[in-house]
Formats: sequence, C-alpha cells, structure tokens
Amino acid sequence: MAELTDAELARYARQLILPEVDLEGQSRLKRGRVLIIGGGGLGTPIAQYLAGAGVGAIRIADNDHIELSNLPRQLAYTEQDVGQFKADVLARRLVEGNPGVAVDARVTRFDSGSAPSLLEDIDLVLDATDSLQARLDIDRATFAAGLPWVMGAAARTSGQWAAFDGGREQGCYHCLVADADQIQEAGCAELGILGPVVGLVALQQSLLALKYLLGANVPWGQLRLLDAWSGEHHDITIGARKNCSMCQNER
Repeated sequence: MAELTDAELARYARQLILPEVDLEGQSRLKRGRVLIIGGGGLGTPIAQYLAGAGVGAIRIADNDHIELSNLPRQLAYTEQDVGQFKADVLARRLVEGNPGVAVDARVTRFDSGSAPSLLEDIDLVLDATDSLQARLDIDRATFAAGLPWVMGAAARTSGQWAAFDGGREQGCYHCLVADADQIQEAGCAELGILGPVVGLVALQQSLLALKYLLGANVPWGQLRLLDAWSGEHHDITIGARKNCSMCQNER
C-alpha cells in the first residue's frame, strides 16, 4: 500500500470518507498510472479530475497547439496559452493544482510508432482524441499490450463512451465499428460541439477510470449513447463479433 502523507490525508479528506474509496482505495489511486491521449475538450477535464482525485502518475500525449476556438470547452486554457502545446500547458495546470501528481507531457501523436513508449508502465488508457482512426489505433495497441482503455466521443449535442478490457472477454472497439474503412469521419471542427456535452462525456470517462483504479466493477463492453439536448440515452452491449478483423484473428 502506498503510504499517504498528512497533506494527502487532508487534501483527499472528503473522498476518503466514501466506502468506495477509503484509505486503501486512495493508496490504489496514488499508485495508478494512466495515459490520456488528447489534451482537448475530453482530455482536459479527464486530466483535471484524475489529478484532483490523486491518481499518482498521468501521462498526456498530444501534439496540437492551443487555438482560440478551443477555449469555450477546454477550460484549462486561457487566451495567454494560445499557440502553445496543449500537452505542456495542461501538464503545468495539473501540477499547479496538485503538486503531488507526477505528470509526463509528451508532445506527440499516438500511432504505431509512438505507442510502445507511450504505453510503457501504464495501467489504463483514456481516449480523448476526437478521431475514429485514433481510436482504432488505440484499440490495436491496447489489445496487443493487454491494457484496458476507455473511449469517449462527442459531437454536436450527442456523446458516447465505453470501456474495453483489452479485447480479452467482451470484444474490442473493432467489433463495434465493423466497417471502419467505409466510414467518412468528421469531428468537432466540422460538426460543431456544445461545451457541456463534451464535459459530460469526459466526466463519465473519468468515473470509469477511477472505478477501474479502485478495483470496482467496470461495465466492460457497454456503450452508452447520450443525446444531451433531450436527456435521452440508451446502452448497447458490444460483445465479440465472430468475424472481427482484429480480436478474432488474434485469438
């Protein structure tokens, strides 16, 4: 068990009261190591909530610069940050908020070349990319490494999220996106996005991450689709697809 300092006991006092966390759980969070891929609308609140909760090591991978159009939904940044690398600025913000968290900023994109280094010594991966292709790359890399990951996506006033256990039991992201090569991808820049919607998705991803790190039950392979404007949502059980081009061929 990672020993908590007096300062940490004071900082996390409110969540230590919770039976879902307690001293043992907080120590688990302190030992936790996560990779957040993307420092934008999803990545910034995910990083802030995980750092705030006391996750001990957070690695951020993003090679984008901060733009003025990011500011309505990427609340970790200010106008003075425009033009700087998201990973670097977000890392500074996290350490300012919680100096006890080790933050590793990587100004790089996630792909097959960078994956081995980015996944090294990581317990859980969080997708915050706004990119179908990136999610497929994450799925391949985490499946190969046997690592769990949490995906999230948001556009217009809708969002979705799911957790995958590395493809071992509940299928993989490729099982969900059967015809990925035929899909015409569009992101927030083309479709638009309302800030609170991306925040809702990020909060759900953060909660799934905390549940995993705390050793709680995680609904692997369950995709939730949310229409935030109407408040309606429904769930899809993904399951392993018999002819999946990735996980069934690898087994």
